[in-house]
Amino acid sequence: MPTIKSLVHNIVDEVAHNRDIMVNIIDIRAYDDYTYSHSLNVAVLSVVMGTMLGLNRKQLHDLTMGALLHDTGKMFIKKEILNKPARLTPEEFEEIKTHSERGYRYLCDQLEIPENARIVALQHHEQFSGKGYPAGLANTDIHLYGRICCVADVYDALTSDRPYRKSMLPSDAIEYIMSGYSTQFDPLVVDALAKKIAPYPVGTYVRLSTGQTAIVVQNYLETGLRPRVKLIVNGEPTEDYIDLAHDMSMLNVTISGIVEE
Repeated sequence: MPTIKSLVHNIVDEVAHNRDIMVNIIDIRAYDDYTYSHSLNVAVLSVVMGTMLGLNRKQLHDLTMGALLHDTGKMFIKKEILNKPARLTPEEFEEIKTHSERGYRYLCDQLEIPENARIVALQHHEQFSGKGYPAGLANTDIHLYGRICCVADVYDALTSDRPYRKSMLPSDAIEYIMSGYSTQFDPLVVDALAKKIAPYPVGTYVRLSTGQTAIVVQNYLETGLRPRVKLIVNGEPTEDYIDLAHDMSMLNVTISGIVEE
């Protein structure tokens, strides 16, 4: 599968040469087909988190390959179920859940795909608490690549428009994933995501916990939830800045929401 291998190498090379990359999911999305673009986004997010977690080049290669192919099994699911614009019936959801094992079995016939990559297709819906599928694995019984892809998969799904719901803001998606800390998701992987994602892109108007309005002017690596902001008064930018990451007097101040311009 030379095209996939080339894509994996390109992604790994991009991350390897830009270790301080800040990922903005809006900029990643470049394809019309949801399944393909979702897989690409999940691969990029996975390799960024893998880099944060200290994986070497070979490990990043296998992780990225697995993330690109994690939803392979969906090609065996009827399109009317995959793209249904309403809530799935219990029977339809059970059908969707078969994509993990179907994808893994399909990849087992692709000898050029490493086992550590194939396992991502099988395990990306396992949950850290043991309440996922298909095997109900928990904690480190789930392969690290599966735990990484699980977080990347949910984050990208939440920030994507789907037939049955509108996309979440990146900040709300991060909050959702944080709520699954140590239950749905591996806490180490959640920490890696939170440190590498910029949920409030530069230019975003935000509301602070103090009630003030501000505009994001700078994001910091590894503290994406605490950017540098410029205060807005009466709808106009001031020259007053708050550095949420580095100003020790502002440690109790947080971003409470996004404000329409």
